[in-house]
Amino acid sequence: MSNNEYIVIKELTRQVVQQYIMNQYPWGILTRPLTPLALTILSITYVITIAMLVLSLIQIAVLVRYGIVSLRYVRTHNNKNGVPRIINKSAHNLPFISILIPIKNEDFLTIERSLQTMASLNYPKDLFEVIFISDDPEYYVNSLIKIITPITTRLGINVKVIRRTINRGYKGGALNYGIKHARGDVIAVFDVDTIMPSDYLLKAVSALLSGYDAVTAVWKGYYITNNAISRLLKFMYDVYNEVFIRGRFLSGGFPAITGNNLVIWRKVLDSVNGFCECTGEDLDLSIRLRSKGYRIGLIDSDVYSEVPNTYLAFKKQFSRWLFNSIWNMKHNLKLLIMSDYASIWEKIDGVLWMLQFPSMSFVALSILATVILSVIGVLIPPMPILLLEALNALTVAPLATVLWLISNSIGYKTWDFFTNAARSVLLTILMSFPMLIYSIESLITDEWEWIPTPKGYLTHRYSFLRDLVHELSIVLMLTATIIVLILNDQLLTMFYVAGVLIILLYGFRLVIPRK
Repeated sequence: MSNNEYIVIKELTRQVVQQYIMNQYPWGILTRPLTPLALTILSITYVITIAMLVLSLIQIAVLVRYGIVSLRYVRTHNNKNGVPRIINKSAHNLPFISILIPIKNEDFLTIERSLQTMASLNYPKDLFEVIFISDDPEYYVNSLIKIITPITTRLGINVKVIRRTINRGYKGGALNYGIKHARGDVIAVFDVDTIMPSDYLLKAVSALLSGYDAVTAVWKGYYITNNAISRLLKFMYDVYNEVFIRGRFLSGGFPAITGNNLVIWRKVLDSVNGFCECTGEDLDLSIRLRSKGYRIGLIDSDVYSEVPNTYLAFKKQFSRWLFNSIWNMKHNLKLLIMSDYASIWEKIDGVLWMLQFPSMSFVALSILATVILSVIGVLIPPMPILLLEALNALTVAPLATVLWLISNSIGYKTWDFFTNAARSVLLTILMSFPMLIYSIESLITDEWEWIPTPKGYLTHRYSFLRDLVHELSIVLMLTATIIVLILNDQLLTMFYVAGVLIILLYGFRLVIPRK
């Protein structure tokens, strides 16, 4: 290349960069002219991409704020922003509590562990009852009663098992059925695998007596089966819930009740007609309570729930949460927005809460958008999109820093944080494609197959082709895309897609159980 040619190329490059910065390339820098069809596809892709990047930027920025507040709490462990202390009350002033625990296909060891947890509560044993609501066959319920009767007698707690003959209404339907058999002025709801500290009920009741109408607590993870996926999920729930739950409550965000632990005045629950007989009864209840001005508090106790021990179980659990969020978005968004009691920030944050699980599909959307742009001939997207991508990348750094500091404060070493954070990113990429499919399906239908997360030593045997059909389909699709890109000499995008494919294939090492 001669010196004159170099000068010409340099000047042309300078002009293109200057014009690009001045946003004189509204469709981006293109390698070929746009056809009418390509222009239409490009317009739709850009609209989706901008919406996705704006929402992602807002969510990351909000999580940074919540993370900072949570970090301050875990470092000082002070009771702030309405987190109640225990009020000393004599036993005759304490209300009677009915504890509802829905069960289905649970092993006896898990139920026995639940009974031991209930017996360890330092709330007066004559002031609470435990009601297991079972959707299992009659022979199972009879066997369960026979097994737990001597245990409950030894533990000195009042327990009864009731069976629904008509299994409908999901978890909310089971809870409403249990309320009909409950005699408490206060209703508590736990999952069968929930483990709480001994002072949980006293703190919850103290909060109710202080003026709250319902309370919940931050939940973290524990595992029965020690493997790579269960250890990773424990880390994710331990660290991320400090931000998603504690940070949100302490910052005055939307007070979302968690389904694995809830304590509420019965009269308050009756005033909103009990639980929604839908899959997302916890979020639905949160919205209906706040829309009527009821106060939801967070107590300063951590409860623990068993994490899934296989990738499939986690995917089923997460897809259920995703469906619950979209269901509430479709049915309760107007109720939340039109509420006279919820603050403007609560309304905004409530929408962000409902969008957090569908947002996992953003990774898949961004990959698909990149492939589409490359096929159309977009070398560099427009300046606004590039700027949004840069802002998203910049805001990830403070979020990662806050999460690292939180993980250190709750007992994780720096190496544990970085290895688990990298694995959680890998898991997110792998799950983003199934979540995109589930998000579309959830927008179309209100019906969803409810599959409880296996507890205890109940495990799932993998049928490789059936259980990982979405992930394998994406691998085949990306492989075909690489071949097409090679044939069309689009090597830059080919390397990008090949990198994504390698990450996905590496991810299978994490999700496929090993002996």
